[in-house]
Amino acid sequence: MKNVFILMTLVSTFIFSKAQNTYYPQAFFDKKLAQNMIGFGNSTIEGVASTKQKNNWGIKPLLGQKHYAPKGTVVMLFPVTPYFEEFHKMRKKYENKKTTVYMSDEAFKYRIEALTDDHGRFRFEKLKPGRYYLETIVNFTASASYQQQTGQTDSYNAYGGYLYSTPIYDTFFYNYASANRESKFVEIKNDGELLEINL
Repeated sequence: MKNVFILMTLVSTFIFSKAQNTYYPQAFFDKKLAQNMIGFGNSTIEGVASTKQKNNWGIKPLLGQKHYAPKGTVVMLFPVTPYFEEFHKMRKKYENKKTTVYMSDEAFKYRIEALTDDHGRFRFEKLKPGRYYLETIVNFTASASYQQQTGQTDSYNAYGGYLYSTPIYDTFFYNYASANRESKFVEIKNDGELLEINL
């Protein structure tokens, strides 16, 4: 019995490992460069984080409604180092339901975080000129609809013979919780610049 349990565990682990692939960038991470890029400056990036309902996972959105990030949503800012560029290219190329691309723990530390207010606004201050990448996960509740057959109409000829049936569909509405990743590359060109963006 013990051997059977071990075998089942190994099979489950194998199936999971086949279903979940993980990649990391192979470029060298220069922490001195990253530290310098997010050093103190005189520029500011501020904006609003929001998202829209998308036709994902078989869900048909009721409206293409805009949802602002709830208060306290974390917005992350990363310096665009060569390491980060490789990470982003890999994520665009490989990431899907079965594959995830991660940064190293060390690279992930070199970021700045801001929290959104009641209106989804965020602000990063004291930044140096350079390229940055901003990312957030916007959680929201939205409405969607689906149709389901609830009956049928039968048609007959003049003699009472059955001809055909026409299905009757009703539309049903429901709420669902979801989350979208929103991101953007931005560039501060001059020290003291104020950038206004929509994320």
